[in-house]
Amino acid sequence: MRAIMGAAPRQILRLLQATAFARIQCECIRLSKAASPERFNYQRRIEVCTRELGFLEYTLTSDERSAVRLERALFLRLLLASAPQRLASWSDKETLDEMPASHLFEWVSHDEERMELAEIENAMTPQEKVRYARARIHLASQSPS
Repeated sequence: MRAIMGAAPRQILRLLQATAFARIQCECIRLSKAASPERFNYQRRIEVCTRELGFLEYTLTSDERSAVRLERALFLRLLLASAPQRLASWSDKETLDEMPASHLFEWVSHDEERMELAEIENAMTPQEKVRYARARIHLASQSPS
């Protein structure tokens, strides 16, 4: 899919990741109860990315919109597949006060990734679901066992 994507779909994928990162950072700051001006910067980044996404999504064809959904879903699946390694040293018995910032970030990231993936999968058309399933099978056959 990447080979046929134009500039706008690639930019949308970058903006989706930037938005996710900013959302995760905001949530980490909120959960850690840190009084940080950085939270305002991340919230502002979310607003800017959301506006840019709205403009760029308007320019996409339906095939490009579909390709973006599929690429984003596959990327989120890749991130979720790495969760056992990313969360291996994390204990859910730690309180937020005891938890290192890196663990909090991975924990929030994992939750955000799961929620975004579910949202995308639920919005897929039947045709997209078929292409998505084929792509997942293809990717699974490419990974070393």
